[in-house]
Amino acid sequence: MQWMATAALAAAGWMAAVPAPAPGAWMLTRTGVAAARYEWAAVTTNYRHASATQAVNIELTATRLNGMEIDPGQVFSYYARVGPYTAENGYGWGRAFYGDRIVPSVGGGVCQGASTLYAAVLRTGLRVVERHQHGLTVPYLPPGEDATVSGDYLNFRFQNDTSGPIVIRASAAHREYHLSIWGTAPGRRIAVRHEVLATYPFRTIVRVDPQLAPGTARVLAPGQSGVKARTWLVESTGAGPVTRDLGIDMYRASPRIIITGPGSGAPTASVVGGLPRPGRC
Repeated sequence: MQWMATAALAAAGWMAAVPAPAPGAWMLTRTGVAAARYEWAAVTTNYRHASATQAVNIELTATRLNGMEIDPGQVFSYYARVGPYTAENGYGWGRAFYGDRIVPSVGGGVCQGASTLYAAVLRTGLRVVERHQHGLTVPYLPPGEDATVSGDYLNFRFQNDTSGPIVIRASAAHREYHLSIWGTAPGRRIAVRHEVLATYPFRTIVRVDPQLAPGTARVLAPGQSGVKARTWLVESTGAGPVTRDLGIDMYRASPRIIITGPGSGAPTASVVGGLPRPGRC
């Protein structure tokens, strides 16, 4: 099955158009590219899943990306612009993926900036130099459009392989992350397509905590299914549509974890199915 069309994605909070910047905003860029008036791509993701400190991390990435100008031939490095993802660089605690689990991590949430940027870059046709998928699905983009980052060894990089400079505009507030890419000439018309090839059920793990009252239970992790998804691009040209395959991404299943009080009689583990549940990063 294919993922939802653009209008449905917008309704789900995955993407939407970004308003044009105010007149004169481009004079804030390094060389004052007043001619960068063509919007090549615009993506909106939401971060309603984020904790308060993770939301701050996400908003900080938007601040650091906003106004970035990339010269012709230049390779943009997300880590060089946004990292390091440390407390010394302004980042607090958030959630990150470790294997098939979701764990606390300083800098958790910076992946949303990288993923939103990657989703926009896909719609411009710019050359992706380095991109790594998450281990689990994310709640703010469909499988195949995410990009994870970690330290300086998992980075997101792309090249401005056009003849003119491009500019990134980014903002994050009220739990919505807006990012757009602008150029000095009209851009290409590119759509991103997805197909879920398979889903994999998650386990349910039940642990006994003697400090809980008998018969009570707490859900520590909701669980989410694994996904195998194919992604491709369709460019509209004068000679007709041109398709470019981006390959297949595999996402792990993450277990549902329940803690119960003694004597509940619940099994220690079982397997359940269901639709994919989004991870938090």
